[in-house]
Amino acid sequence: MDTNKIILKWYDKEKRNLPWRESDKNIIDVYKVWISEIMLQQTTVSVVIPYFQRFILRFPDINILAKAKIEDVLTYWAGLGYYSRARNLHKCAKNIVENFNGVFPKKYEILIKLPGIGDYTASAICAIAYNQYEVAVDVNVKRVVSRINNKHSLSNIEIKKLTKNILSIQRPGDFNEAIMDLGSKICKARDPKCSICPLNKICMTFIYNKNALFKIDKKKLFKKKLIKYGNCYVIGRDIDNKLFFVRRPNKGLLGGMLSFPSSLWVEDKKNIPNDKIFENFIIHSNIKNCIHHTFSHFKLILNVYEINIDKEINIEGEWINREDAIYQLPSLMKKVANII
Repeated sequence: MDTNKIILKWYDKEKRNLPWRESDKNIIDVYKVWISEIMLQQTTVSVVIPYFQRFILRFPDINILAKAKIEDVLTYWAGLGYYSRARNLHKCAKNIVENFNGVFPKKYEILIKLPGIGDYTASAICAIAYNQYEVAVDVNVKRVVSRINNKHSLSNIEIKKLTKNILSIQRPGDFNEAIMDLGSKICKARDPKCSICPLNKICMTFIYNKNALFKIDKKKLFKKKLIKYGNCYVIGRDIDNKLFFVRRPNKGLLGGMLSFPSSLWVEDKKNIPNDKIFENFIIHSNIKNCIHHTFSHFKLILNVYEINIDKEINIEGEWINREDAIYQLPSLMKKVANII
């Protein structure tokens, strides 16, 4: 049996029931495919599902998304991280509505020029939504194809070429989802389930090089993350018990998100820069607690100052009830809110 037929046979029995997958393959919502693929970048399926469902309820189609304010979009993205994805998602929606009458282009060459859409997302839309002969290479696909061929240092271009050699002509969309599911459920990075893998009779790594399946990159495993330090200021107003929030700059981590005011994040914990406007407040306040948070490239330790005032602050921001603000906050700031 051909490799693609083996994979599709397994997929037809074992495919995951995901909210962006339509039960009727003749009715595929390209909008949902696009949203899910953007959300799934560097984020696991289990984390994405509730965010996807909430996002689709608020923005059920591309026209509604395009008309929305970016602050609203960021609010419904809060907690997913990598917030540039949300900003590009909004830009892309507006572009498609303005230039394509709200209809997703079907050509890879056009899709890849849209904001936030690279090779992977363009290929995924073409294959999954439009059933075109394209391959979307993510980490799962790369791992499965590398192991099948017992070649473990291949570029994405080489992986795409090898995958096209086994791609189903009749069901390219299903095949792309199938090989992703196989990599996620069976052909895992650690502890792959080779004994129940449908490809174990043709997998060159399993047959000839089993050690490669369980080889651990110790340098990567034990690599220490950079640690940064900063101050965060939770400012409460006595008159109405509201808290003071700012919007972070559009560029950089947590870009455009609602946030408690904070200092710059630096590597020297003894020299955390304080904004002059907060210096007098800090003198009369105590560190409430320390928050530890891990980003992809570094760990952050924030000293949290709790400050109560009875006057206005001369910086741009807004006073909001804690209950109204909490769902708009990114994960880091939710941690801060939960200790006060």
